[in-house]
Amino acid sequence: MENTKIRIDLVQGIVEAEGDSAFVKSVYDDFKDRLLSPPQKTGQGVKREAHEVPPPAPETAKKVLTGRKKKASGGSSSGKMVNDLDLSGVGGAERLKDFFSQYKISSNYERNLIFVYYLQHRLNLQNITIDHIFTCYRDVGVKVPSALQQSLWDTSKHKGWLDTSKGEDIKVTVPGMNHLEHDLKKQGDEQ
Repeated sequence: MENTKIRIDLVQGIVEAEGDSAFVKSVYDDFKDRLLSPPQKTGQGVKREAHEVPPPAPETAKKVLTGRKKKASGGSSSGKMVNDLDLSGVGGAERLKDFFSQYKISSNYERNLIFVYYLQHRLNLQNITIDHIFTCYRDVGVKVPSALQQSLWDTSKHKGWLDTSKGEDIKVTVPGMNHLEHDLKKQGDEQ
């Protein structure tokens, strides 16, 4: 899998993005027009639009530069609840808690795989997002990774079990399907 990085300064506004090339290109496209025009200085008769975000305070920019605090661009990196997602099994599908409890899980990689697999192959959901996966973590009562989006990217990069190239359409890959269906230990299996 290809990993691409971009860093845009816009006079210490600093936007950093890392991921697949399509994601990084979308971030670049969002800021391309601003890069081609000279930076505007505040306080010289330039009126800010209401929706513009002011540049960060110098100490915030310093934190980003030193790597102590990084925030993923493009929405929440931890997710939010999808209230109309039915994981209870009422519609005829197996309940998420029952599906999840079948497996001996040792990592967030495996949890991410199980949740996306369940949503994609048991509920037949299209366009699975970080919010759907966040909702799964909450439903089964497991601690949500503090950087859920990064956890999903890592599952894709390090294990190859998920396709996260389209953030609004996360899917299980063939290696992920094979791992869950054939290699992942189930409760009651011998060591």
